[in-house]
Parts: sequence; C-alpha cells; structure tokens
Amino acid sequence: MAPKVINVPKTDRGAYNPNRPAGLLLRSQALHMREALIKHVHELTSLLNIDMQSLKTEAEVSAYVHKATAFLHTRGGKPAKK
Repeated sequence: MAPKVINVPKTDRGAYNPNRPAGLLLRSQALHMREALIKHVHELTSLLNIDMQSLKTEAEVSAYVHKATAFLHTRGGKPAKK
C-alpha cells in the first residue's frame, strides 16, 4: 500500500518576518530542542567513553552493539513497511 500523501498549503508571505522579535512560544520550543540535544549528547558520550579494548566477551560486545544500535535507530527514519 502506498503511503498517504498529505498536501500542506504554502505559508502566507507575511507570516514569517525574520526581523520580528521571537515570541515566548518560539523561544520555549528552541529551549526544549536544546534540552533534547543535550540529553542525546550525554547518551552518545557515555557510549563513546566505553573502552573498546575492555570488551572481551561476546556478551560484552553484544551489549555494546545493542546499546549503540538502539541509540542510532531512535534517531533514524521509520523503516519502510512491507
């Protein structure tokens, strides 16, 4: 089954003014995005700080790959439905 296409109307020309001061909602959204990015940086840093030479058993390597794959997959697109 083909994906459903949703038509989005174009924004009015006057709706965006790059020189207008940002409102509270827009600034709050930017702050929320920053906090989400910081969380992901901490998760990524913890994965990258694992010493690869310390992974000796298949179980340890498997656990690392599982965590890394889960981190990457939550940031990718949705897989195509068959």
